[in-house]
Amino acid sequence: MYVDKPEFLILNCIDRMKKKMIESANYTGLQSEETIKCSQNLDILINKYMKYSTNKDINLLINVS
Repeated sequence: MYVDKPEFLILNCIDRMKKKMIESANYTGLQSEETIKCSQNLDILINKYMKYSTNKDINLLINVS
């Protein structure tokens, strides 16, 4: 399956943030500030991806961390 570069980049960021959140939850707990911040960042990335996948507008992916 072919995945264009912007899509690949954001999916990679989503995957890394998900792993970071799980690791944080395992070490600091589900309600720790670090885990909650990871969860919020993951939500932002997923929302950006959903908007991008609907519109295919590369500008929606700017500032993906």
